[in-house]
Amino acid sequence: MPGIDLDAARTRRLAAAADKARAAKAEYTVGEEPIILGGAQVALLPAELPLEVWQPLIGIPYLPLLLRKLVEAAQSKGEQQAEAAGLIVDVLGSEPGLPSDLIAAAGEMGRRLLGEDGYTRLMAERPSHSDVLELVRYAWTKYMGGGAGLGELIGPSETPSNAGTTSKPTSSASTTSTPGASGDGPVTLDSSAPAAS
Repeated sequence: MPGIDLDAARTRRLAAAADKARAAKAEYTVGEEPIILGGAQVALLPAELPLEVWQPLIGIPYLPLLLRKLVEAAQSKGEQQAEAAGLIVDVLGSEPGLPSDLIAAAGEMGRRLLGEDGYTRLMAERPSHSDVLELVRYAWTKYMGGGAGLGELIGPSETPSNAGTTSKPTSSASTTSTPGASGDGPVTLDSSAPAAS
């Protein structure tokens, strides 16, 4: 009876991501990676983004509209940007619980990504707003390739497109140690890291 070996599929994805990282001169990261704060490793980012991380966002009212307007505001200029920003303020004002719901969801997403122990150790170091933004930027680049489209988030294509290229992998490549600058250091797949859930 045919089936699917998700472990083998994950191994192929991570290997493809590591190959892509080498080709891109280590602009992407793959495998488990440490988070250092206060001079110590406080948590690990898993090799791939666990699906359960998104669950806290489900059911937050107006969130899809708010996210769409945030993207529009970031991409537009002048009057259009002011209009999109005004709508964001209107949405936040009309739904008083939304900011606290988003903060609670972000905290729960952090717990699901880093694990309860990792999240607790990170928070014990009293990270600043800027620390958290740096972590979010890094995680976005690691998991989404720094700006993945919907097709890339859904997953890689096993067949070439009409243009003769394949889709990007779901997990953007990795290194066992993060290079200081693009092109620094070898990119290797950390096969000893436990699989992300």
